[in-house]
Amino acid sequence: MLDEKMKYAQLLLTELKDGPLSWTELEKKMIGHSGTHWKYVSLMKWLVKKGYIIKEGSSGSRAPYQLNPDRVEFDKYGNIRIKF
Repeated sequence: MLDEKMKYAQLLLTELKDGPLSWTELEKKMIGHSGTHWKYVSLMKWLVKKGYIIKEGSSGSRAPYQLNPDRVEFDKYGNIRIKF
């Protein structure tokens, strides 16, 4: 279960590496990799709660999501580094 969650978290964080994306854009990318809507919703809530992803606008707005640079970074090889 945790391996699957981390696989999808890596997918979403990697998608956000190049810039902010909307909820719908991220969902389409995850579902395209065999995710489901409810797995996506649960994972996004977890990533936001833990502070790995932040929303550019207010709650309830359609503002895009982006990586939190204080918690997530990528090395020169494209590997994710998470700060706890």
